[in-house]
Amino acid sequence: MASKFIKALMSGVGQAINKTKTNVPTTEIGKKIRDLKIATQKSKAGKAKLDQTIFELKNNKPFTFKSNKGKTESNKESYKRITEENNKVIKNMLDKAAEKKADGGRIGRKFGSPKPKTNVEKIKQTFGPKKNVPSKLKGFSKLPEKVQQQMNKKLAKKV
Repeated sequence: MASKFIKALMSGVGQAINKTKTNVPTTEIGKKIRDLKIATQKSKAGKAKLDQTIFELKNNKPFTFKSNKGKTESNKESYKRITEENNKVIKNMLDKAAEKKADGGRIGRKFGSPKPKTNVEKIKQTFGPKKNVPSKLKGFSKLPEKVQQQMNKKLAKKV
């Protein structure tokens, strides 16, 4: 019973590929007909592009299909460009290997990591007196004592 179910599911797989006929002509006439079909499709595409460009010209819109007036790159030029790019990459890799700098982790971070707190400091911070600094004075405790006293003497004593 299960095998019949699987066969029924698999019967529909790949039908789109089987139903599409390939166009591989064997005779001269068949080849000419194929070439004619391709040429008509290309002419339809060219006419559509031309119509689009005319529409954009009349309505003062930017062109969708811009002309290619630039020179195409020859095989020698592309080979030269690619080899130059590869040489730059290889040179950078060799330079990096020659430097032997430390790489990764927190190396080079400004100020490094903060000193870990002892258990006593953690307990004092958690259960110690709370500082009632208004939110509008954010960063108040980081200021020097003289500046704190100039701003607010009561808060400067608490902090």
